[in-house]
Amino acid sequence: MRTLAYFSAVAFSWALSYAPSTYADEAIATMANIVINLKHFPSDSDKAALTVIAESESGDTVKAIALAIANISHKVTDADKATLDAIIANDDVSAALRELAGVVGNLTHLPSADAVATLQGLANP
Repeated sequence: MRTLAYFSAVAFSWALSYAPSTYADEAIATMANIVINLKHFPSDSDKAALTVIAESESGDTVKAIALAIANISHKVTDADKATLDAIIANDDVSAALRELAGVVGNLTHLPSADAVATLQGLANP
């Protein structure tokens, strides 16, 4: 499993390094797919991919959402919830990031059917 996590992280970072203009879209799609499959907390391979996003040259908003997802244990932490709420309220942030922050902020154990539908739209723009 560690090998898969490692190769996933390497492949993800490699792909992002060659597509800087679509980095945010790729990061959003990756995070959306992770949340779609989330069962109480992210897997080790999910955390590896989220770490790559959080340590990348992406914007602070993308990094904050990646860290919030990585920190999920049945739901987001109170500190992450406050950060996500600030993202949702910020009209300067893209609609896709606000939607993702909203889904993650309201997550409890598993994404709802409505959340999955929203996430699928973000994962497949």
